[in-house]
Amino acid sequence: MSIKIVRKRLSVRSWRRGTKELDLILGQFSDKYLNEFKMSELNLYEQFLSNDDHLIYSWLFNKEESPKIFKSLIKRIQESMHR
Repeated sequence: MSIKIVRKRLSVRSWRRGTKELDLILGQFSDKYLNEFKMSELNLYEQFLSNDDHLIYSWLFNKEESPKIFKSLIKRIQESMHR
């Protein structure tokens, strides 16, 4: 599968989470940064998106400890929320 197709698929998944808050946070993040991501980063982001919305929300707002594998990605998303 080409990297362009993967980016497009992850963008759609980012914008259609199920909660308006995450749609906006992850959708805007994907619009800004997915084109810069290498395939390994896209794979990690896909793993991240595979989690339930309530978990992702808890990680992004520091209500719950995230798995170590997602720490740097979550930090990038959090930083993008403040721009």
